[in-house]
Amino acid sequence: MTKKTKDWIPTKEAKVLLIGHDPRLQESETIAEYALFADYYFKEEQRAVSEKKKQKFARNSINNILELTKNKFSAENIYVTNLCNDELPKGDSIKEKTVYIPRDKAKEGVEHIKDILAKNPSIEYVFAMSQQVNYWLQELGLYPQQPEFIERSMPNEKGANNNLPYYKPKKDRGFLEICGRAYKINGSKQTIIPILHIKSYSLIIGRYPEYKKCYDNIRKMFK
Repeated sequence: MTKKTKDWIPTKEAKVLLIGHDPRLQESETIAEYALFADYYFKEEQRAVSEKKKQKFARNSINNILELTKNKFSAENIYVTNLCNDELPKGDSIKEKTVYIPRDKAKEGVEHIKDILAKNPSIEYVFAMSQQVNYWLQELGLYPQQPEFIERSMPNEKGANNNLPYYKPKKDRGFLEICGRAYKINGSKQTIIPILHIKSYSLIIGRYPEYKKCYDNIRKMFK
């Protein structure tokens, strides 16, 4: 029986939905009890190395949203889920690669996200992490498709069909087409903003000025 990660439901009215990738840290076999280990954000300081990593991941993920929105919202307003909350195949051979989310799992995830938004109309902004997550969100109709992004972000067949599937986009630099821009959820007034996965944020922002501009654009939305 595969393990399933639970959504983190905020203690106050949900204003932001943060969408992660899948239940694991990239270099760990641990399945998070709550998406993005969000419960660790609110726990006392952890001492064990493995627990400190989870807490750091949760803090970086949530604090990134608070910083981008200039503290318009509090951590207690952030609802957290993943596109895929189910355990996915993973092994040493793909440790440095991004785990592939199959279409059927992505479809389940999109329906779940639609349900969250319908049940929480107070949510104003959705922040969706990573190229693969946003590819599926557009491909499966959560928000309008951007043709150049879709074309560049299609899963490379070699990775998707590997014994342990991994995600590699068909072409490079596709995420720059949409990162940091605001779109409307189809059939809704809620705004979705694609962002980098937090594990990539510090590395990419430091190396690629184009992404810094994307993030500056987000900050300008929250004056």
